[in-house]
Amino acid sequence: MTATQLALVSPAAEDPHADARRLVRDTIAEVADIHRGVVSANTVRRLLDEHRQWGADIPPKVVGQVYASLRREGRLVEDGVERSTDVKGGNAGKWIARYRWVAP
Repeated sequence: MTATQLALVSPAAEDPHADARRLVRDTIAEVADIHRGVVSANTVRRLLDEHRQWGADIPPKVVGQVYASLRREGRLVEDGVERSTDVKGGNAGKWIARYRWVAP
């Protein structure tokens, strides 16, 4: 295939949730900054709900994927547990992990 032909082939689809992932990651970092490195999913969820009110489209599964990615990268480490306040997701009262943000 020539360079011209390659240029005509449509590029790989971009991540349709890239903006949402960035927003979730930035929100987690913001919570860590405000709370001296402690990241509570309850606090992150509250801030993300405020972003949603302003029109941000954040699919719930994207939030979990960002947490998983940050854990794999070693940026988030478990630092205890707390009770969830997630009424919408049906998790209110369940024990969830609390994290500590680790600088790169």
